[in-house]
Amino acid sequence: MGNLTKIPEFDKAFWKHIGDEICDEIRVQTQVNSKDVHNTKFKAYSRGYAERKPKIRRGSGSGSKVNLTLTGDMMRNLQTRGFNKDSVTIGWNGVDAEKVQKNEKMGRAVTTKSRPLSKGSLRLIEVQTNKRIKRNADKETAKPINFKIGK
Repeated sequence: MGNLTKIPEFDKAFWKHIGDEICDEIRVQTQVNSKDVHNTKFKAYSRGYAERKPKIRRGSGSGSKVNLTLTGDMMRNLQTRGFNKDSVTIGWNGVDAEKVQKNEKMGRAVTTKSRPLSKGSLRLIEVQTNKRIKRNADKETAKPINFKIGK
């Protein structure tokens, strides 16, 4: 007999996958598309910084392209930090978390308290959860479903 309560269930592996996918999506949004959490192009670097950046960079950053990549460390440090059967936590730690906050203050918000994820990231979560619910529903409704009415 199918168990309809299993349809909205998600396991730890699902949430780990979601966390990893969101981290990758944030990296692309930031480093490739040069856009913030609001899907707006990043504010330009100051002319002085843009001129110095090519001389000091280790990562994939270039002088004028605003992609928050000087050494690559900050975006590499964005990781799935924890997950269980109900949720996932992603983020940065230490110095790289401070860099994210400083960049937000300078008009280059990768994440904010009021908008932790971009609409693209939220769409990714919606698509993945809908797929999982459909998969679970197909599995559970393939079996007979019996309803008990009354005592």
